[in-house]
Amino acid sequence: MTTLHHPPLELALTSTAAAATESDELTGRLAQHLVANALVRKSVIDPVPFPVWWRVTDALRASLLAAPADAIAEVDAASASLLAHVDGLVAGPPVSLPRSEDGGLRALRHAQVLVARLVLSSGPTSPTLLHVRLARLRRALVVVAEG
Repeated sequence: MTTLHHPPLELALTSTAAAATESDELTGRLAQHLVANALVRKSVIDPVPFPVWWRVTDALRASLLAAPADAIAEVDAASASLLAHVDGLVAGPPVSLPRSEDGGLRALRHAQVLVARLVLSSGPTSPTLLHVRLARLRRALVVVAEG
């Protein structure tokens, strides 16, 4: 059985900026590996093409790491890629959401989870469902960005 080595808590709390950067880099590489593994395991009959999934993962990553206003462009690019690669899929006009008490953070987290579930799913994904989930993610990002 293989286990990961975890440094003591004191060391982790007193780490230097360089160590934090190394940790962030390792975390980023691990995340890329996990996403690549999930995408390679996608169903061969998935109507959403592989390049679209990469754009979707870029949009999801941006929604998690970038400022909400900056992530909107990535989500728009993923939606445009989906529309370009899937015949018969039509985009509706953007819909706005009312602001919630938490500034939309809860809705944003929920939208991120819904997109992540599709990314990590090994079964075929309906292009319409993916489009709806990306639209929901975009709406939540707009609410948070405006908040």
